[in-house]
Amino acid sequence: MKYHLTENLETRNGVISNLHCFLNRHMDTGFKTKWSGLWSPPYKFMDYYAVKINGVWLGPETLQAAEYGEKMVFYHETDSLRITEEVKAPSTTPGIELNLEFENKLENKKAVHVMVEPGVDIREKSTDVDETDYHVDKGPNRVTTSRKGKKLMITSDAEFELKEGMHTKEHFPGERQKYFIPGHISFREELEDKTSIEIEFSTSDGVFGELQEIDQSFEGEDLGRAFNYSIESLKNLIYDRDDTGIIAGHPWFQSFWARDSFWSVLGLIDAGYFELSEDILTNYAEKNLPDKINIEGENEKTEYPRSDTEPLFVLAADKLERHFRTNDVIDEALDEIRENLETDEDGVIRHDPEGTWMDTLERDRAIDIQALWLEAAEKLGEETETLEEGIEKFKQKEYMKDSLGENSSETINPAVSLIFGQPEKNEADKYLEKINGEFSSRYGARTRSLTDPGYDAEGYHTGSSWGLTTGWAAAANLAYGNKTQGKNFITKMTQFLDRNQLGALPEVVNSETGELLGCGEQAWSAGLLVYVIDTYLLGIQVESTEKVIISPSDNLNCMRTSKKIGDQELDVKVKDGEVEVLNDPDLEIELR
Repeated sequence: MKYHLTENLETRNGVISNLHCFLNRHMDTGFKTKWSGLWSPPYKFMDYYAVKINGVWLGPETLQAAEYGEKMVFYHETDSLRITEEVKAPSTTPGIELNLEFENKLENKKAVHVMVEPGVDIREKSTDVDETDYHVDKGPNRVTTSRKGKKLMITSDAEFELKEGMHTKEHFPGERQKYFIPGHISFREELEDKTSIEIEFSTSDGVFGELQEIDQSFEGEDLGRAFNYSIESLKNLIYDRDDTGIIAGHPWFQSFWARDSFWSVLGLIDAGYFELSEDILTNYAEKNLPDKINIEGENEKTEYPRSDTEPLFVLAADKLERHFRTNDVIDEALDEIRENLETDEDGVIRHDPEGTWMDTLERDRAIDIQALWLEAAEKLGEETETLEEGIEKFKQKEYMKDSLGENSSETINPAVSLIFGQPEKNEADKYLEKINGEFSSRYGARTRSLTDPGYDAEGYHTGSSWGLTTGWAAAANLAYGNKTQGKNFITKMTQFLDRNQLGALPEVVNSETGELLGCGEQAWSAGLLVYVIDTYLLGIQVESTEKVIISPSDNLNCMRTSKKIGDQELDVKVKDGEVEVLNDPDLEIELR
């Protein structure tokens, strides 16, 4: 993924990360919100840094262009200098590296005075302003600022002085924030042609390592770029801070949420990241399937009830086993889940009314929970007749009930049952007609029907459009052969790639305006896009590490290379819905 940008930089941002930390910054060089800066979840370390060259601050006025991908690069120009500001998050650094390169535009030798101002803000994510004092320790080409045992160390390969003294300031990027300047880091260089300065901002308790690189792609149609970028986005959200996990979203969902993780793992598995997926599921299994894993904190099981944690774990583990393997820890967790499967006298799963993904609402006996448990029971090899009888309680002539409690609204949640093909075809056709009408917006699938009395286009769970719900609507259509509508919903997701956080899919947007309402980079949005394209649009159904069925959508033209199944790789080309296998893997392949 790489962007070269010269326009609308003030409205776009980027996040670069390694397994330890991330930097969130706008592409016009700004640090504009309290979520900007350097983070090592769940701690912030720096609000911003600013650079002054020969008395001129680098910023929008000096910026000529920017690049974004694995790193951020800003190209500046002054009367006498061309300056390249490169920021990256190497796997070998528990922080970021800033490289400033200067090119002299004049014929004569020139002195370059560089001043870097670090706005240090060491605090927990949940605390906007921490009044605890800082401690500063200085050394040769090093300054360390610490608070409550957390440190930000600034070092350089060039000699510098610390000038202008320590002081504290306040600002209001949304809410009141307070930052500390340990001094201005000052360099002086003599410049004939080119020279550079490298500065490292390192955080506490480093974590090192890098993710596996898999050479794969989806080419053709309008979806290839979104597919490939979404895989990079998923990797951008991986951290190794309390064992391995995927945070729900940049910049503020800095914990490992079970629900978000397991929906995302479906995409990671399709993308071939088997060992990573195994590590994520094992981490949860070892911790007895908490609903949320807080990095550097207690794991929470009761305060944040998640009634879909267990069935989603089953679905992710089943998919991993068919593509790769599971392990004893995961298998033991699956055995415990079997014992927890329990319905009421109507065959309906009882759960915490606040425990569904719509956690701002109380939903008693919800359709999505029922559908997930029915699919999980089938994967576990358990008897499903009772759960199937329970599903019947939700069915109506034109649509399915959202829940069996009082005042049930018309929501997108019946799409979960459709994803798994649970309704009969004639029933599904009616349900999908409603989804494709009342729930379809220009920007995705609404959470609530346009005609529902409680509809609100920007309501978090009452009418806005999510990457999650749009992925569901796409998969539901494709599951019943509605190829055009299914692809149309996927395409609605891709329009956000070049807005807000670049190369990422958002959490939730206003259904009428497309305005971002949540995180700019959401894990399950990216995971669902990869999952829906591979599993539903391409129709790659992996039965086991030895057998695969391929049944793509009609009129599809694309190429999918290096699709991993076990230790094999599959290359396929689809032309007008017809499949051609381009290599000779040791697999039983059935084309439909």
